[in-house]
Amino acid sequence: MSRRRIVRTAVGTLAGIALAGSAVLAASSTLPGVGPSAWGGSDEAPQVVVTPPPAETILACDGPLVGLGLDATDATGLSAIGDLELTIGTGNGTEPERADELELEGVGSAAILTQRPDGEEPVAVAGAGSAMLDDLAAVGYAVSSCQPGSPEAWIAGASGQTGVSDIVIIGNASDVPATVSLEVYGVDGRTVPAGGEFAIPPRGQRAVPVAGIAGGEQNPVIRVTSRNAPVRVTLQSITTAGLAQQGIDLEEATLPMTNAVVPRVRVTRATAEGGSAATTVQLMGTSGSPGTVVVSVVDEASGDEVARTDIEMTPEIPVTAAFDSLPEGSYAVRITSEVPFVSAVRQSSGNDYAWYTPGEPLTGESIVAAPAGNDGKIALSFASLEDASSITVTPVAGGDGMTLDLDAGRSGTLVVDDRSSYRITVDGGAVVGAAGTSDDGRIGSFSIAPDPALPDPVVVTP
Repeated sequence: MSRRRIVRTAVGTLAGIALAGSAVLAASSTLPGVGPSAWGGSDEAPQVVVTPPPAETILACDGPLVGLGLDATDATGLSAIGDLELTIGTGNGTEPERADELELEGVGSAAILTQRPDGEEPVAVAGAGSAMLDDLAAVGYAVSSCQPGSPEAWIAGASGQTGVSDIVIIGNASDVPATVSLEVYGVDGRTVPAGGEFAIPPRGQRAVPVAGIAGGEQNPVIRVTSRNAPVRVTLQSITTAGLAQQGIDLEEATLPMTNAVVPRVRVTRATAEGGSAATTVQLMGTSGSPGTVVVSVVDEASGDEVARTDIEMTPEIPVTAAFDSLPEGSYAVRITSEVPFVSAVRQSSGNDYAWYTPGEPLTGESIVAAPAGNDGKIALSFASLEDASSITVTPVAGGDGMTLDLDAGRSGTLVVDDRSSYRITVDGGAVVGAAGTSDDGRIGSFSIAPDPALPDPVVVTP
């Protein structure tokens, strides 16, 4: 029996397609919000919103890039196949400290960035890395940003298909051990793999091949939770077709949401002429309740919806929607539902591909590091949410800024010099942002995160 459930949508039909499946009861759900009722009070209980003072910011970067079974004497062993070239910076123009390395035992290490506040003022910090590979181990472009750890992370774009080597890489940048648990979701719902709970030492990494935890699932969704310390989670993917390399990718983790936006997916001319299903969306409902999810593909230039599908989600069972024959152009992918879901969008481009994950809303000021791209450039793309927005991108090192005005529901792109840091100012509404490049043979992207140095407000309820 096929282990994949897929919806195929022809461009121009805009027809809703429904999938049906048996409901699955699972012990896993999204983490509940903490409010007055969670502590036994009522929604009318008095509340005080307190913003704590800023603390040290710690970001973990990806690395090294690894290959599985490259040593003929060790079919399950990992080998380093490349390193990311990092671009790092802060909001005041300095460089953050590079603390102890994040070790992947026997293979290599990644950078840990730390930045202390300036007195009572937080200092924005960002880092990102990229690599272009062209050898027997892998071909293609990989890019990712340095991120803080999290107690929960979801990988929505994993694959167990023939020719795909997917590895979940989990890093612990803290000073205490982290206890990590894995859950895998497939056509039969949630499973807990054998050996799916383990410890990661301080400033250590663990690499988990997807084939070893997902059984025969072709398109599993993976949930990672951590106790005692937050962890950084990335999916590294390498694809081959026979003896030919077909790309490498670093996919960032995501969290459940009800309104997800990938601000820019670019279809090149060669990709548009190359066949069907170059653009796919993988998603899964996470709440344990059924619901309808609407996936829309919106042209960046015109704002027109060029494709759409409506899917009835069976709780905790992944589904893939394929959009056939999108014409050359740039598109925002907008996904909405009344129930929480996780999602990722896959785009191929020549002999490379990328998984895009939706980012968090950006308001006010944030910062992004633009790593090495293509021909010295990186694209910064933004999509507005409910209201019109104005986005200004200014080099931290000095120079003229650029402004992008977006009506509600529209998206746009600014092209900037790579290997530099930029301050992003959002006025008038919330947007979702991403940085990357998308050309034949060189495609990759990461979402632009809110400033990690800003402390989150805390709701205090008596």
